[in-house]
Amino acid sequence: MSEKRLKKHLNLTATFSFSIGPMLSSGVFLLPALVFSEIGPAAILVYLIAGLLLIPSLLCQAELATAMPRAGGTYYFLDRSLGPLVGTVAGAGTWLALTFKSAFDLVGLGAYLVLFLDLPIKPVGVALCILFAGLSISGVKYVARIQVVLVSVVLALTGFFIVKGLSWTEAANFTPFFADVGGSFLGAIGLVFVGFTGLTKVASVAEEIDDLERNIPLAMIYALGITTLLYILVMVVLVGVLDADTLGSTLSPIAMGARQFLGETGYIVMSVAAIVAFIASANVGLTAASRYPFAMARDRLAPDVFSRLGRFHTPTSAIVVTAMLMIPFILILSPTSIAKLAAAFQLMLFGMLNLAVIVMRESHIDSYDPGFYARPYPWVQIIGILTSLILIPALGMLPVIASTVIVSITLLWYILYARKRVSRSSALLHVFERMGRGASPHLDQELRQILREKGLRKEDMLENSIIRADILHHYPGESFDGLLAKASVALAARSGLSEQTILRALRASNRLGETPIGNHIALPHARVAGLTTHELAIIHSRDGLRIEGAEELVYALFVLIGPTTDPGRHLRFLAELANRADAIDFTDIWRDVEEGAAIRGFFLRSGEVVEVELLNASLEGVMIRDLGLPPECLIAMIVREGGMIVPHGQSRLVTGDLLTLVGESHAVMETIDRFTP
Repeated sequence: MSEKRLKKHLNLTATFSFSIGPMLSSGVFLLPALVFSEIGPAAILVYLIAGLLLIPSLLCQAELATAMPRAGGTYYFLDRSLGPLVGTVAGAGTWLALTFKSAFDLVGLGAYLVLFLDLPIKPVGVALCILFAGLSISGVKYVARIQVVLVSVVLALTGFFIVKGLSWTEAANFTPFFADVGGSFLGAIGLVFVGFTGLTKVASVAEEIDDLERNIPLAMIYALGITTLLYILVMVVLVGVLDADTLGSTLSPIAMGARQFLGETGYIVMSVAAIVAFIASANVGLTAASRYPFAMARDRLAPDVFSRLGRFHTPTSAIVVTAMLMIPFILILSPTSIAKLAAAFQLMLFGMLNLAVIVMRESHIDSYDPGFYARPYPWVQIIGILTSLILIPALGMLPVIASTVIVSITLLWYILYARKRVSRSSALLHVFERMGRGASPHLDQELRQILREKGLRKEDMLENSIIRADILHHYPGESFDGLLAKASVALAARSGLSEQTILRALRASNRLGETPIGNHIALPHARVAGLTTHELAIIHSRDGLRIEGAEELVYALFVLIGPTTDPGRHLRFLAELANRADAIDFTDIWRDVEEGAAIRGFFLRSGEVVEVELLNASLEGVMIRDLGLPPECLIAMIVREGGMIVPHGQSRLVTGDLLTLVGESHAVMETIDRFTP
């Protein structure tokens, strides 16, 4: 599987650009005219309501993306939560929705290009589609670099348009606010949802986002807030400066509006801004859409050819097929038809994402460990589901019929092709398991692998547990159960729990098959009531230990106990210990090392670990949280009168304490200077 992993190139700025870029195109430069023709000046209110109604789906998308960052985004979430059947429908549906949206952007691009070029617009759109496919094949990091520049230009020019245009608006243009133009208010709200597909596109490249637990929620929240505000203000300006006939009939509303108060220069500048916006959206749209057939092929729901990575480490076949699918949409469909089809699929998927969060939460899978939670639960999710159920029918019969046809085709594809190729379980089966039905451990194992890839969070303090860890040794004749008993004695002395309590918990966990074994290590572990910290015992074996279920001798055991209140952190600690163990040759150097500090050193990732005696009497009785230590340094352990203390923010220092400092060299040295007179 490793050869099919996508590289992480996207920081917060790039992620924000991926999210907001697609929403700056049609939502600002094309949809205002279509929505106005449906509902009149009330289009301003439509944009506001749509933005508010999208919040539940945004929060749920962020939760799922930080828990399961995989290419394919929405498809992957729904497949793993609701099962491969729903995943097949979701994957094909999202692929088509994003493809519709990208084709819609290229049609919009054509509407503005025709203002400058005497060329047939649709062939130009096809040529641009081929160009963007080539760019996407060359690598997402190049797409991201261009995206940041394009988005910056569009935001600046749109802001200029708003600031200048607000002073030219005429109050008479806003009455009657609810014009009788024959459109559906709810249908107009549903139509606006096509402008918010950028949120889906972010999730589809989550696997390629660095520091995703921070960057994904921030990028999505910033993008939705800024975009909704821009939509409303742009709509206010357009309604205020253009007459109803012009705004309701043009496909280049921003250019027409700019001409009213900025003249021909403004007309040209804002037309260029529109062109840049549509280029930015189509640019990221093709890249994001192609990740869906890639992800489905990786899961054996689509032909294997789509999962192959090209010379630039991108899914070349998936990109090419996506581009080929876009071309007939560009040539055949009208803008309104494309928009309504994309909106219908988008609403359906948003509703299913809200349901997916409910299923994942109710499955009680410990390895489901998102870095962001959609709260308050379950009210946010219920509102999101109801929003989709109400708005989809309001879009009209054509989108509903087309969606039904496409869903039927994907169901047949699953029944005739995909079903016999997959055997994994979903979180929904874990919900049934709580009611007495069995569930496969496949999903839990997959989520644990994701935990290994994500690594620790900033608030995790595994280094402290490693520094405090007891170093024990395995001697010939000692059994695995005997080593668990030995570790329980050491852990009991440090945790305050009885050794019998700890041993029972470790044995119970091992009987359930929860002890990871591999690469010459074993990780027996348990969550025990009454603990407030994670405690670790490292058992070193020179000659190796034979453990049932292990294909090779085990030379190291990491016995971890932790609180029952934070299963996610417990699993992250296990995953990180396994990650660090991967870099150690346990059959060579490890076997000859017996000194405790050297054994701990194999697993520490901090720059410095230093013991220092507190000799500065002015710090007597001061709480650790009030010390103002550099953020790159922490106190991992306190030894006082021969006993060990696990430090926390309210721990008070006593002169003569032996403190173990962990952190970067400069921060550790600065802290040492404060502790010694």
